[in-house]
Amino acid sequence: MTAGMRKLMADMTLRKGRTLLIIIGILVGVFGLTCINLTKDMLFSAYAYTIENQTTQPDITMLVDQSNPKLIYTLQSVPNVKTMQLETRVSTLWRISRAPGYTPLKIVSYPSVKNQPSTTLNPFELVSGRYPKVGEIVMEYGDTTLANVTIGDTVSIDTIHGEARLHVVGMVRTAGIDPAISGKAQAYMSDAGLRQLDVLTNSDEPNHPSRQFLIHYKVDDITQVNTTAKTLQDALQNQHVRVLATTFPEPAIVPLQQITGIFTLLLTLVILAICIDAILIFNTVTTFITEQTAIIGTMKTLGGTRWHIMRQYLGFVITCGALATMLGLSLGIAGGYALASTLAPSIPLALGPFTLPFNLILLAFLVGMGVPTLTALLPVWNGTRITIHEALSAYGISREKENAVLSHFAWRASWIPQTVWLGLRGFFRKRWRAFLAISMLSITGTSFLVVQTLTVSINHTVNSVFTNFHAQVEVDLGPQMTLGQITKDLSGIQNIHTIERYGQGGANTRWGRLALWGIEPQTHMYHYHLVAGRWLRPDDDSVVLISNHFSALTGLTVGNEIAVSNTNNQPATWHIIGIIDENVNGLGQMGAAIVPVNTLYQFQGIPAHVVKDAASRVLIQANDASAPAAQKITQQIGNMAINMMNRGSVERGGGIVNVYLVQDDISRHQRSWFISYILLYGVALIVGITALIGLANELTASVLERRREIGILRAMGASSWQVAQVFWIQGLSLSVIAWIIGAIVGLPLAYAFLHLFSQFVMSIDFVLDPFVFLLMLLALLAISTLSSIVPTHNASRLRITELLHYE
Repeated sequence: MTAGMRKLMADMTLRKGRTLLIIIGILVGVFGLTCINLTKDMLFSAYAYTIENQTTQPDITMLVDQSNPKLIYTLQSVPNVKTMQLETRVSTLWRISRAPGYTPLKIVSYPSVKNQPSTTLNPFELVSGRYPKVGEIVMEYGDTTLANVTIGDTVSIDTIHGEARLHVVGMVRTAGIDPAISGKAQAYMSDAGLRQLDVLTNSDEPNHPSRQFLIHYKVDDITQVNTTAKTLQDALQNQHVRVLATTFPEPAIVPLQQITGIFTLLLTLVILAICIDAILIFNTVTTFITEQTAIIGTMKTLGGTRWHIMRQYLGFVITCGALATMLGLSLGIAGGYALASTLAPSIPLALGPFTLPFNLILLAFLVGMGVPTLTALLPVWNGTRITIHEALSAYGISREKENAVLSHFAWRASWIPQTVWLGLRGFFRKRWRAFLAISMLSITGTSFLVVQTLTVSINHTVNSVFTNFHAQVEVDLGPQMTLGQITKDLSGIQNIHTIERYGQGGANTRWGRLALWGIEPQTHMYHYHLVAGRWLRPDDDSVVLISNHFSALTGLTVGNEIAVSNTNNQPATWHIIGIIDENVNGLGQMGAAIVPVNTLYQFQGIPAHVVKDAASRVLIQANDASAPAAQKITQQIGNMAINMMNRGSVERGGGIVNVYLVQDDISRHQRSWFISYILLYGVALIVGITALIGLANELTASVLERRREIGILRAMGASSWQVAQVFWIQGLSLSVIAWIIGAIVGLPLAYAFLHLFSQFVMSIDFVLDPFVFLLMLLALLAISTLSSIVPTHNASRLRITELLHYE
């Protein structure tokens, strides 16, 4: 072993606690960065696969009256057709335990299901289990949010002659499909199995189970899609196949940018933890070099050059960084995979095959080894430029100048215990180190303030969407139900004060997705807050009130026109009559808008001649608004829906489709943000742990430097607790100062952070809870207390003879 290697090993083992703190500090930063990045990559990949896959999304879809595999050869020869896929689809109802007892289900089959994932449009990926045979079915992973279904279960579906029971043998995920978002279940069967289902074919009766045949096409030149569609229709007609409908699917509008924005903000917090790591390294290396001043002088006396000595101390930092990086990377990969696997089912998403990006490994080593090395360069450079004479003459204990201000206050406030003054004196001994420690704690406090303010603001914004509705129960209705009919049916239920129809939906604009609310002009339940313009009138048509957030984003104001399109790409133009204070509650929504309920229903496809009595959703306001009373109304309406279906007065899905409490809807939207809250607080915890390690290192160094003071205290009769108090108070004083600075600096940073969140993720209101400053102080005091446990314990155990011995 070379002399340099022996010196490196001696440096690592001389102060084992300090070496361990450095390694743990770097490890935490690498772990947090790797964990967040891997979780982001896995969830982003799964979400992108689930929501949108442009390469496998068809450009043309045709509904035809028959399916014949021989058509493939004819249609593939049509110019501009890149690929095509035949599909058989059955639309039915899936019987579930949740009220009203059923949910829409689409079952799909392809000519060769085993080759489906790699050779067709609209591919699905088998997540678990196997492909189905006759009498078997595989369920879309998102179906688990609609009903509790797993492999091995049996599902019941409707046919024209009763129920059919199918055995679940697998779970899949499909590009472009997520029942957790759409609320519509999807599944897959073999062609033979699907043909055996007793359902109608190409039926005009929407409330009966029916079979449809579709052909999907992908084209080479999207600009020629209309011409290609006409050629394909002619080719099918020549083969005696009738085309019932032709559609041109538009790319899904996905909140992938918003998801990226969330993780970008999380990575910003992780970078703060890495900054604390850099301060920790700088502080530790500076102290380490100062302790070894005489050794540096000795090495120079023996012929060591400045470069050789620098390389020795940088080797210490690089070794610690390498050990920490390997451990942090391993733990980060395991933690990221576990976190993604835990979060995915609650979204829900089906994770694909695990892959470890090379850039993730490279980034971990750059941060774990590059940042500490660069941080250590300055103190190592300054420390090794000392001359031999300066190094050897500086050995020993130097007397620092007494702080006159502190001594004056100590003399005036003699009632304060001396242990407190000694603890405060530690703050003035090494001002630059105290400044770095305060910086670490201030960054931590600021991070906590930002995260707490963000979560409070999100929760308030999501909750405010529904607080404008003074209703207790919501009822979703099918196509057979009208406003007059539902009003008559609910008239026999007690405690109902008012029934009012409304609607929810969305519109595509050139700025992104716009959340739509259809409200009665003379509403009694929706309490609006106008910012500009006027409210709806009974005779209004094709008018809209936009939210102030959307107005600020687009520059639109009262008097402007806005062009929108629905899910079928049918355009509409609305006149803006007002700006309203209304929020959004989900990703991908650039703003909110209020339109007359009749306008919304027509926009969603309800014919104009029946729209006045149409009702897709109604709100119920109760005389007794208490939770038990509202729950009783919900149960009575649910029982009514089942009785109506059993009597045959309505078809499944044609009458009352769903009934639930408005408060439950609020809770559901709030729960959808819990994942983001967990990630935000998790990263804030990583920042806090890093600061804890940094402060523990600072207090440990302070104990080593103040051994003589401790010895004098012990010689004067101070107890172990009194000695421990000195360093505990030193940590508390640093935390209090950091709290003041963090509160001053953190407030504008929290506002800026929320502004970025509103710009890239979702528009939210800035809400500041004064209680957060108290929580911030308690968090910093907890960090200082925990970080002082080991240093104070070590200080209280030292013996007087050891402390007064000249080192």
